[in-house]
Amino acid sequence: MSLPTTPNSTCDVYRAGHSPPASPDVAALPCILCGIYAEGLERGEGDSDSLKFTHKLLVDSTTDIRDSYNAGTIGSSQDTIYVPDKTGTAFSVIFTEVVDLGMAWQHKRIFLVRLAPTYPTSNL
Repeated sequence: MSLPTTPNSTCDVYRAGHSPPASPDVAALPCILCGIYAEGLERGEGDSDSLKFTHKLLVDSTTDIRDSYNAGTIGSSQDTIYVPDKTGTAFSVIFTEVVDLGMAWQHKRIFLVRLAPTYPTSNL
């Protein structure tokens, strides 16, 4: 399946316990990244801060990106995404879901929280 529109970036995916400068587990993955900070604060109002998100990422539905969500809590084995590559800004995966199941544009939507960059930075 494919994305609903043209990718606007790429990202590198690292599994839990694996991080740059090592090679990514998934490299140069085409993606669509959208900042949704205000929406992420409003959704689940009253929920734990660990469930808040700042961005959403759309990727092909066959992509292996892993969350650690379990019945309203976030564990510690989720993937970390770096945009546009391992030298870019890091995001922790909060939740992953398949969108438009069975449609030609079926894809995965991943909710992310941006991790603090090293300043000064020209990344996200």
